[in-house]
Amino acid sequence: MKNIYFLIFTLIFLLPNYTFSSEDQIPTEVFGSPPLIESVKLSPTGNKIAVFATLKNGDSAILVRDLTKNEPLKLLVSSDNKYLKLLGFNWFNEEIILARAWFSANFYQTKRDNTRLLKVNVDGSGFSSLFKKKHFKKLPWLPSFQAGIVDFLPEDDDNILVEVDISNYRFPSIVKLNVKKNTISEVRKPKTDVVSWETDRSGKARIGYKYNDIKKKQRSIIFFDLEKNKWRTIWEFENFSEDEVSVLGFGEEPNKVWFSKYLDGRKAIFSADLSQVNIEPKLVYAHPTKDVEAGLRYKKGSDEPIGLYFRDDNYHLITWDKKEAKFEESIYKEFPDKEVYFGSRSKDRNKYILFVENSSTPGVFYLGNQKEGTLELIAESYPELSSLSLPGKEVVNYKARDGVNIEAFLTLPKGKKENLATVIFPHGGPIAADKSTGFDYWTSFFADRGYAVLQMNFRGSTGYGFEFMKSGLGEWGLKMQFDVEDATKWAVEEGISDPERICIVGGSYGGYAALMGVATSDLYKCAVSFAGVTDPVEIFDSSRMYSNKNQLRAMFGNDRSKLKEVSPVNLADKIKVPVLLVQGEDDSRVPLKHGQRMRDAMKKAGTDYIYIQQENSDHFLTLKANRLEFFKETEKFLKKHIGT
Repeated sequence: MKNIYFLIFTLIFLLPNYTFSSEDQIPTEVFGSPPLIESVKLSPTGNKIAVFATLKNGDSAILVRDLTKNEPLKLLVSSDNKYLKLLGFNWFNEEIILARAWFSANFYQTKRDNTRLLKVNVDGSGFSSLFKKKHFKKLPWLPSFQAGIVDFLPEDDDNILVEVDISNYRFPSIVKLNVKKNTISEVRKPKTDVVSWETDRSGKARIGYKYNDIKKKQRSIIFFDLEKNKWRTIWEFENFSEDEVSVLGFGEEPNKVWFSKYLDGRKAIFSADLSQVNIEPKLVYAHPTKDVEAGLRYKKGSDEPIGLYFRDDNYHLITWDKKEAKFEESIYKEFPDKEVYFGSRSKDRNKYILFVENSSTPGVFYLGNQKEGTLELIAESYPELSSLSLPGKEVVNYKARDGVNIEAFLTLPKGKKENLATVIFPHGGPIAADKSTGFDYWTSFFADRGYAVLQMNFRGSTGYGFEFMKSGLGEWGLKMQFDVEDATKWAVEEGISDPERICIVGGSYGGYAALMGVATSDLYKCAVSFAGVTDPVEIFDSSRMYSNKNQLRAMFGNDRSKLKEVSPVNLADKIKVPVLLVQGEDDSRVPLKHGQRMRDAMKKAGTDYIYIQQENSDHFLTLKANRLEFFKETEKFLKKHIGT
């Protein structure tokens, strides 16, 4: 008990000092800062713990503590996130941690993501990149992606398998990487059109994902038949096709594979023996109303999957292993009103990490011990909010103008239900989805400022079946945008929103929707766009440089002239309300020119706008200074134009 409390006590000293009561407005700095703790992981023995944290100065850091000793957390590695950004980590063994990092760099006049795999010893020594320049001497340049771990090889004390370009700059190999010696050997040479690999439970490459944008059926999956000692094509399908298949993994039987494919228009999980000439899929799990989008779950010491990373209507995991299911049910009972996420476990499965949250409560980490029957709080993602009850999300539904049912999520400020200043908050992606579960620092921030917040899963969002996803293709600025407008009208008709105090806010595709919202309707009194796509035509034109050209064009629609009509940069003269436009200089997803061109167009049109160009800022507001600046500027902007 003393050790656990000591860990919490140490973490508190990483925090800035904010003083406020439960009746006060929560300081902007709380929401505008990354969480204090993003992840906690146990070492294989369970005697050590490592945390991924945000330091007081905004640096991301990995810290370690030996739970058997009365010592403080030890800082292993940190980054100021201005160039190299830490992504996360895994324990390799009791003495070595593997960390993943990323940065963006110029590649043929555009920003491109790069990843790196790093190692550091728990005593703080030996921090280095696992791949060296000498490993890539066959290539004309260093490969961008160097952190794609395919298999941790649990029975191998020295090596891991990594997917990386090593002998061909177009298609990846699988290399066996000796973590202790920094040596590599190529164990699976590249194959033409194979863009990624998957291994079986023995560590042998058995699945290859092929992509060729020129072919009619651009995607295919190949399988290595052990008996015949050769590869053969198992499935072929087009981009955004209902024939799409995704392999989840193998089991104890070397040819048995679990995979997802559509069943009656919704993704479901199947298994089959892929060595058979005529593959006979067996349904494993399906949900009546949702896509089952999930990976397989395993436990150490067993090659057979124990369940799925998919949650039922009670938000409980799908678990086939009876012993594990009984244990999980005992945990759910401890947190009846929360969402429980099972984290790392010791090799003997006695000690374990839990992460618990809901939409009104930031996440909390617990350390459990099955033998002792204990469960102790060890860290909080937002300690400043631990004693507060924040507004949660409510699931609502509305009809779009053509009768399509749309699911949405409504967050209301405390004690208020009617005639509210409102933030319309469409998600990014756009082939993604918002959800009602989990703590959302954006919506919590807006609600704390007195705004109602409405998020909608417009058509094209994932999780609602094939037809719903497909109905968004080619509908940028059209049906997808109409769904956002119809959500706004619904909120007004329901008496929730004051029609004179509505602002539309979003990032990435959501930023695009925000700009289109004020360019094509009079529903909004202002717009905030962070990293928003402003010129889809530019993406359409530049897509010819990429191997997935046809996939991108399917998302946007193939009619370039019509795409001009739904490009905010061409509609600046239609915008009659104030706009806050924020763009990062280091954004590799939506390049800086999108923000700059929109700024220039609004200036020429005489639009009332504020433009902020953030130094070192990426697509995700990783840098604390950038995130805080954005939240402060957004707060001032909303207060001025629709303020409560």
